[in-house]
Amino acid sequence: MRNAVLLIVLAACGARQKQALAEQEDFQCKDRLISYVVSGHMAASELGVQMDCADGPKIKRWKVDKQGKRVDDVRVMTPGEFDKVWREVDGTGWVNLKDCENGTGGKHDPIYVFDIKDDQNKSSFQCQSQTAPYPYNGLVDPLDVAAQQGRPQLGDDEPAEAKALEKKPKK
Repeated sequence: MRNAVLLIVLAACGARQKQALAEQEDFQCKDRLISYVVSGHMAASELGVQMDCADGPKIKRWKVDKQGKRVDDVRVMTPGEFDKVWREVDGTGWVNLKDCENGTGGKHDPIYVFDIKDDQNKSSFQCQSQTAPYPYNGLVDPLDVAAQQGRPQLGDDEPAEAKALEKKPKK
């Protein structure tokens, strides 16, 4: 019985290993990179996500709080996961996107700056808006989902002032 269980476990591990190796062999980076940086967001002075494959598929996210403290993390992606996110990005028609005209455009609204490239095209554009409007949200959303997958929240979202209030003795 124990041997049968061991064989099943080894077979399952072998299948995953085989899939990982197959994906690795078939993966072509094609110099792909996408990043967005949001400046002036209410959650932080800067937020950003970058996905690239220069040193293997990976995704990085960062946050700079209002006091200038930076926190970030990077995680390796499987080639299949990278390609899936890239297909969503590619589906926006990023090659044809320019600075947006459909953002909220308020004087104090955050500014989204996008940089995207592959082995054939390169594009940079921006959008001033409270949230990324269509079709720019088609770039932000898949990156955010991939960057947050299996990860805790980046940094502490509770302001120091709120923490100080919690520590004050109640009257």
